[in-house]
Amino acid sequence: MRNLLSNSFELNKEERPPGNVDIELGLQGDLSGSAQPGFDGFYEQVREINKLLETLTKLLKDLQNSNEESKVVTKASAMKDIKRRMEKDVNEVTKVARLTKSKLQQLNKENLANREKPDFHKGSGVDRSRTSVTITLTTRLRERISEFQTLREAIQTEYREVVERRVFTGLLPLTLTMMPALLHFS
Repeated sequence: MRNLLSNSFELNKEERPPGNVDIELGLQGDLSGSAQPGFDGFYEQVREINKLLETLTKLLKDLQNSNEESKVVTKASAMKDIKRRMEKDVNEVTKVARLTKSKLQQLNKENLANREKPDFHKGSGVDRSRTSVTITLTTRLRERISEFQTLREAIQTEYREVVERRVFTGLLPLTLTMMPALLHFS
């Protein structure tokens, strides 16, 4: 009988199965990192998508910073540089978002193909894990796109207000000079 209060409940070297075996799954052999059944190449794709999402986050912060910088710039040349940089960032965001979306669609297709394998049917642990990770990545992409659209709308609104102020201040002297003529005409 083994004493449960000591280390005797550990298996002896001759009792241990060979390699790094997952006894709960009933698998024999060495399972290292990506050699888990049902996850062939999955985690590499997830890492790539995470890098793309990080790139989107960085570009979004760059756009926010450029927008704030554009509010305090007074020189036309500096404003043109900021505008050019913002346009480049917007184009890059669009390109990275499309690439991320296509990689997520590919991941979804592979999830469906993985369900066709004998031990990874719909509802299996592997299927649930893959689906959960894919849904999380899709949600993160939607959040980034939503943040980008919100920022874009804010930039357009601010730009519209600036133009209205310029037009109003430009028309104000014209209106004041025309006021006596308007009063005399009526």
